[in-house]
Amino acid sequence: MKRILVIATLAILLTGCKQYPDHSVVVNSTDALVETTYGTLCGYIEDGIYTFKGISYAKADRFMPPQDPEPWEGVQTALYYGHQCYQGPRVTWEDDCEAFLYQWDDGTQSDDCQYLNVWTKGINDGKKRPVMVWLHGGGYAMGASSELPFYNGANLARKDVVLVSINHRLNVLGFLDLSDYGEKYKYSGVVGVMDMVKALEWVHKNIAAFGGDPDNVTIFGQSGGGGKVNILLGTPSAKGLFNKGIIESGSMLGLADHASAGAMARRTVENLGLNEKTIDQIQTIPYADLLAAATDAVLAQFPDNFFYRIYGAGMWFQPLQDGEIIPYPLDDPRVAEISKGLPTIIGCNYSEYGMLPAVWKNADIRYEMGDTRQYLYVFAKPSPHMDGTFGTNHCTEMPFVFNNIWLGRFMVGADKSAYKLADFMSDVWVSFAKDGNPDVKKFHWEPYDPETKPTVVFNDKTVTVHAGDPIFDEMKDLKREVWKYRKY
Repeated sequence: MKRILVIATLAILLTGCKQYPDHSVVVNSTDALVETTYGTLCGYIEDGIYTFKGISYAKADRFMPPQDPEPWEGVQTALYYGHQCYQGPRVTWEDDCEAFLYQWDDGTQSDDCQYLNVWTKGINDGKKRPVMVWLHGGGYAMGASSELPFYNGANLARKDVVLVSINHRLNVLGFLDLSDYGEKYKYSGVVGVMDMVKALEWVHKNIAAFGGDPDNVTIFGQSGGGGKVNILLGTPSAKGLFNKGIIESGSMLGLADHASAGAMARRTVENLGLNEKTIDQIQTIPYADLLAAATDAVLAQFPDNFFYRIYGAGMWFQPLQDGEIIPYPLDDPRVAEISKGLPTIIGCNYSEYGMLPAVWKNADIRYEMGDTRQYLYVFAKPSPHMDGTFGTNHCTEMPFVFNNIWLGRFMVGADKSAYKLADFMSDVWVSFAKDGNPDVKKFHWEPYDPETKPTVVFNDKTVTVHAGDPIFDEMKDLKREVWKYRKY
């Protein structure tokens, strides 16, 4: 009888273990306190990772440069994500399949959007962990540090880096060039970039208290976030605030010029019924009205542009080459004065937009500037979803980079091979963040050479291909796959 009771009790305990995994969350007033230059923050600890969300790194009036946040007395909580920048409605939610794949969370939106988040294994411990700062995608028009579930930084932090992600101003709020309306607005076309620099300044001043090394910072981003990495490589005020860059599916080198950006701003202002004398009213006009005026301005010039109609006219706006904050075109040799010698990883996915030629171009430009520590990749593990027709589309590498397969399971599946590749890819990204060398264990990544173009292809079996290899030539001509369920 006793034996039966023991066995029964053991079975119940084992069943209980399966039902209730061993997770822990500690939220109190003592265990996750960090002193910053502006005041004391209280975060929380989840499964041993210290987490701080919604930290204000700046404040700014609309269209004005960011300023330091106000100091505070006592303890301020940092427990949940801060506001993200106002943006147009995400019409792709109307596509049931796309909403399933991406699982977006559009959060709360506001002009007050300069917030960042931190994940780390230790605080106030004197350690100097590498710091990785994530710049989200969405072009320069939309997105946030919390919009996709797999942006969670805990699993990268477990590999002994400090992970930071940021929100900043976007679309018309970040890049509407109102400089023709007076000195007051001279930076309005670049305030979104100035926000990112301000966030990096916050990291430099404060990250040591979070167990990070302010002198070992890697910026990385995907799509528009990759474009932001390229921009920061050409931004003098960001020099010295980061040491390495990773550009995922974002080899965009274009910038707005004052002639076109200024004209678009004038049409937007006219649509609002404003002029030089009344321009200051634009600072308090409801965002919906501002976006509508900008949309009318953009679509009047590009009435048949499918991209602007679907994703919003805010997608037209991009950082301005203003001659000061961004002084040069991003392919100008003078950019080498700002970022020469910084190691970079540059890549794209196997079946997105035919991006690989842009990744050549990007790498060649950096190489000509004297950067010989560049590493090219193509991500080639297809999603099993939608009968395989989603393939290796835009964003599919991110759950692997963040080692967040479970949080990205609706996009990339969750079989054992996915977990294995995610553990490996995140190891490579972390190794690069530590010292600029992406080699791990038996894996060696050849630095870029413009003649042989060594490119790592990440898949269940990761290989290196070169110019002239059949698979390399095949990849050059690939276009984005379109899954057959798509509604538009």
